Amino acid sequence: MTTLSQLLIIIVGAFLVWQLYRFVRNNPQTFSKDNIGRGIFTMGVLCLILIVFVVLLVLIVRKF
Repeated sequence: MTTLSQLLIIIVGAFLVWQLYRFVRNNPQTFSKDNIGRGIFTMGVLCLILIVFVVLLVLIVRKF
């Protein structure tokens, strides 16, 4: 990796961190207990659906 690409990665990373900081500062309700709870529940349901889908695919592949 060249020095120029490393410098660009550092600049882009610093910009993304700064944007994330501004977003959290302007929207403190984003990390409220209710919103995090709903997000974890949704991710759990999606995870279970994905597990069932993968199991079905494995069963289909094993039959043939």
